[in-house]
Amino acid sequence: MKRLKSQNVLFIAFVLMLTTVTFAQNITLPRVSQQASITQRSGLSDVTINYHSPSVQGRQIFGGIVPYNQVWRAGANENTTIHFTHDATVEGQKIAAGIYGLYIMPKEDSAMVLFSKYNQSWGSNVPEEKDLVLMVTVKPKTIPFQEWLSYDFIDRGSKGLTAVLQWEKTQIPFKIEFDIKQVVVDNMRQELKGVAGFGWRGHMQAANFCLQNDINLDEAMTWIDKSIASSKGFSNLQVKAGLLLKKGDVAGSEKIMEEAIPTGTPYQLNQYGYQLLGLGKTKEAIEVFTYNVEKNKEHQFIWGFIDSLGEAYLKDGNKKMALKYYKLAKTKAPENQHAYLDGVIAGIK
Repeated sequence: MKRLKSQNVLFIAFVLMLTTVTFAQNITLPRVSQQASITQRSGLSDVTINYHSPSVQGRQIFGGIVPYNQVWRAGANENTTIHFTHDATVEGQKIAAGIYGLYIMPKEDSAMVLFSKYNQSWGSNVPEEKDLVLMVTVKPKTIPFQEWLSYDFIDRGSKGLTAVLQWEKTQIPFKIEFDIKQVVVDNMRQELKGVAGFGWRGHMQAANFCLQNDINLDEAMTWIDKSIASSKGFSNLQVKAGLLLKKGDVAGSEKIMEEAIPTGTPYQLNQYGYQLLGLGKTKEAIEVFTYNVEKNKEHQFIWGFIDSLGEAYLKDGNKKMALKYYKLAKTKAPENQHAYLDGVIAGIK
């Protein structure tokens, strides 16, 4: 009796062991459709697509193993996901920052790209309409044959980029855009509360970005004043002058630049002269170039500053003065610049 009872206990223990093994997590083995990921930055925003990449293997893909008019996981295995680090638009429609399940419904002459609020589903568990945060319709394109499914980012520009799924002979594109300027401004506000906010440079860089992009000018003026209060110099004074000009204060801008010019390095002054030339302010440019030449006669690059002055006179239509300064530049220039200067002088004559 005891022997039988002992055998029963052993049997039960064996069954429990098998049950435990059966329901234990499987070991990791290579998959036929390997995992892949691609990330692209646009401005300060990242788009990341995680997917599994199946191969064609001689099959018909769209309209075949991927039927038309049915929601597809846009890859293999678990659902494909897409991550936006900032609020974006897809084909002109808004979508919040976050990670989404990415699905596609191919049709014969179009495709719907679907974004699900669930991003950890098994791929065949397609989202219901209530699960979707966005649906857009796009136009597929024909491409050279591609054995493995892949994603890429094309048409990368100043506002955004285009994500594309590519498989067999089909490319499915969808355009993604960010409010890049606003993202940068928001990021600057955050960074200026940290290390970048100490000293003069961070506030100046933030103000200059706003100046160059003609945005957030009032806050930019606050930033540049903080920069100047920390350490006044040509760079931040020039930015303030630019901001004043944007606001229509021409007299205030000119006054700031009068203060800035004596603090400028030879290279800063030369660059500023070219900025004036670019704005069509030739007389003002000549004044700045002349001041730079007179102030820095012993500088190792003096010939280049004289060359700039000659260029300004030539742009002003004064060939006599242009020739004078180009010839003077040659007497100061290294020998490897003589051919260039001879060519300019010959062209003026």
